[in-house]
Amino acid sequence: MSEINTEKLLQHLKEKWKTQPCPLCGARQWNVQSKSFELREFHGGNLVLGPGPIIPVIPVICTNCGNTILVSSLVAGVEPEGKEKKDE
Repeated sequence: MSEINTEKLLQHLKEKWKTQPCPLCGARQWNVQSKSFELREFHGGNLVLGPGPIIPVIPVICTNCGNTILVSSLVAGVEPEGKEKKDE
């Protein structure tokens, strides 16, 4: 797992998210993770090797209730160097 560009992520969240409250509890305190994680298609608990859809996401966690929102690191443009989304 590689560190993401957290400054760029915080800027992305500031522009898009603004000061949205947690939809669960209404708090406005969030913890943004500094690493991206893989969201994979579920295959009944079976391990699937080979190519498949993988979505890199960054968890943003409400510090009051634990509600977790996943932000696409590709859309936010914050994947580690060499893995950033290329402009076409």
